[in-house]
Amino acid sequence: MEMHATHDVLDVRDASVANSKFDDVNLSNTRFHNVNLSAAVIEKVNLSNSKIEDVNLSNVLFRNVNMSNVKIESALLAGMINGVSVKDLFAAYESANRAGEE
Repeated sequence: MEMHATHDVLDVRDASVANSKFDDVNLSNTRFHNVNLSAAVIEKVNLSNSKIEDVNLSNVLFRNVNMSNVKIESALLAGMINGVSVKDLFAAYESANRAGEE
């Protein structure tokens, strides 16, 4: 199925559109629920003001991302940020806070 230069609203349920391509597409105000995006390539995407909840981001690579004003709540964090262990970053942060309280 091809859609070119259209402005339709899609209601896609219980479907497989694996191996599809979306290029220069406006998906703002779109709701994704129970969606498998494993091995997806997401490039040059604007996710500002989005809500991402109950998501498995294990083994995801973030490269050249703007994460200003991002809030992360109730998350299992393990891995690396700019080559530094997240566990080590938290330990250093907590140590600095304790030193500042003394």
